[in-house]
Amino acid sequence: MTFRDAKLLSASQNWQTRPATQGAAAAQNTVVIIARNLKTFIRLLIASGCCGVSTSAWAQVPVPIPVRFDTKIVVTSERGETPRAQVPAATVVIDKATLAALPVVHPSEILTFIPGFNIMQGQFHAGRPVISARGFFGGGEAEYVLMLVDGLPVGDVESGLIDLSLIPTSSIRRIEAHRGPGASTYGDAAVGGVIQILTERAENAGQFSLTGGTFGSITADGSYGRGAHGWGLTLSGAARHTDGAYRHSRAGQYVAAGSVERAIDGVNLRLTLNGYRRKHEDPGSAAVEAVRTAPRTLDPAFDLDRLDRRNLSMAFALRAASSAWSSGARFFVKRRAEDLIRTILFLPGFGDTRARTLSSLSVGGSVESERTLSVTRRHLVRFGGDVAHERLDTRYNEVSPAGDVGAFNSRARGRRIRAGIFAAASFEATPRVHLTGAIRWDGVDDAGFGAVTPSKKAAWSPRAGIVVQLSDPGGVVLFAQVARAFKVPTLDQMFDPRPYPDFRGGTFSISNSTLTPQRATNLEAGISGSGPLRWSALAYQMTVEGEIDFDARTFSYANVGRSRHIGAEIEIEGNWWKRVRPTMSYAWTRVTDRSSRDRDTQLKNIPERLMSVGVSVDFPWRVGTFVYFKHSGGAFFDGANVLSIKGPSTLDLRIRRPIGRTLVVVDVINATNSRYEEYGYTLTDFVGGVVPYAYPGARRTIRVGLTVSF
Repeated sequence: MTFRDAKLLSASQNWQTRPATQGAAAAQNTVVIIARNLKTFIRLLIASGCCGVSTSAWAQVPVPIPVRFDTKIVVTSERGETPRAQVPAATVVIDKATLAALPVVHPSEILTFIPGFNIMQGQFHAGRPVISARGFFGGGEAEYVLMLVDGLPVGDVESGLIDLSLIPTSSIRRIEAHRGPGASTYGDAAVGGVIQILTERAENAGQFSLTGGTFGSITADGSYGRGAHGWGLTLSGAARHTDGAYRHSRAGQYVAAGSVERAIDGVNLRLTLNGYRRKHEDPGSAAVEAVRTAPRTLDPAFDLDRLDRRNLSMAFALRAASSAWSSGARFFVKRRAEDLIRTILFLPGFGDTRARTLSSLSVGGSVESERTLSVTRRHLVRFGGDVAHERLDTRYNEVSPAGDVGAFNSRARGRRIRAGIFAAASFEATPRVHLTGAIRWDGVDDAGFGAVTPSKKAAWSPRAGIVVQLSDPGGVVLFAQVARAFKVPTLDQMFDPRPYPDFRGGTFSISNSTLTPQRATNLEAGISGSGPLRWSALAYQMTVEGEIDFDARTFSYANVGRSRHIGAEIEIEGNWWKRVRPTMSYAWTRVTDRSSRDRDTQLKNIPERLMSVGVSVDFPWRVGTFVYFKHSGGAFFDGANVLSIKGPSTLDLRIRRPIGRTLVVVDVINATNSRYEEYGYTLTDFVGGVVPYAYPGARRTIRVGLTVSF
């Protein structure tokens, strides 16, 4: 029996025909080994990859990558397989071939090449990435972009922050991105956009990559798959180390993952295990004046800050498809433990340092179905539901000047239950007019942390869209949509027990258990074209009520904001010549706080302009290059727009050449060695002056690598 393609119902519902030789028992034993010993697995992966290169049994040329996805089809925007031309919103697709051309070695670096999304500290050696889109910026404390891996969310329980360390880069087959609200199908947090990473399925092939470069950065990353007789096995892993782009920024990451697949009478099953450990020193920030003179040396007040994170997860998915129906279900369990020390500055050079111990457990699942009502008219409906139970236990301790963890301070324990149901429909009104719509209800209930008012939070998220085809066969289309979205306050915003000194012998907390969800209304319209030149242009306006921010009047989080986001986005991608493929994107964003006295100024840390220009060129002698310039500007440290942020204007490039089964690459990141700031904040000094603090961008990085296919 061989695997058969099943119709995509969600981001991870694509399966392909695959031969193999591994049996069920061997596959299961391998998965157990992965879960028990991550470091051993990584060493074995590297060793087996190197040995495999010299084995004469392998073919003399790289195994070609089978076509699993059609770039004209997306699965993220509508939570099911949909032609891109019928999606009334901006979508981006990065496939396997494009990934090979990009100067990336870490999943977070890939996101920096997605148009319309602003990724700060995206490089592995630069720190933890911070993502923003359409003027939604969480500052590393909350997330307004939903991240999925094979249909499952990956945000932290307490904050929703995204950790991309858990994914081996070699296992990524495709990335899809959807800008704008996605709450009508995905629920909470999908306000600024949705990004989905789709991973490899079993195929008789593998690859191993090794890179090294500036800042003592070394990465080893590999994946391997086999399949036969209805069974499939995939293994992947990564080991990463860097001394960091700044003083006190050493980091290490160790990842192992495996999956077993089985096809039985038209039903596809998949069991996935993943484990990783991430350790890093946090260099913090520094006063802008110091950053612009010595960007590698940040404020010594952060010299004790560090993190040690351990994560294990398991997911099980099944799906089946017929000519009219497609259904699927998922179940997941995620366990995380974390120890960190973090410093918060109150005044320049003066802060509070605490140790935090955290553990979380998430158990959940989803079911969804799709019914095709008419193949010729492309009428279909989708419906389903999601549920998750999240448990959090966190406590704080004092930290001595030497960095030793001391006396107990505070603790909070509790749980959050999420539940949501959705329904969506797609209808071809005429051969040139396509209508879409969706609606979702979400409910969130918190308990165990203390008094909550209200404990239950609920929201309806409707969406309606239209696509009008202006030319045959669908080359130019007009599209428009209106949608509602919401963002539930994070557990940290509501219940974080961290104590802050009040300078009178006591302490206070900035969390606020009475916070309510933020709610947004979005309207956008645009035009797009496909063919040798793929292009799109759109404009949007979004209003947000009850925006959560720190309220200096109460020294706590509060629903104090009422913002308006307006913008325009342009994308161009040329495919008319096989050897030269140019790309260009431009995003203009204006975000104002309608409830403050500075209602006509840009909200802090949000760039008004994002621009990128890139070109991929295949030269003779099998030499390929990719050059990419990115610029952001118009951002400020303060709400009054007096202190401007010197945003990045960086040039990245990759030169690549295959030699037999090996691809040799040279990457240069920030080739012009530009000095810039990613984002920041302001502090008031002892005499009442305002001092801007910044997180600086990383300096030039050069690295060399090779990828062996077998």
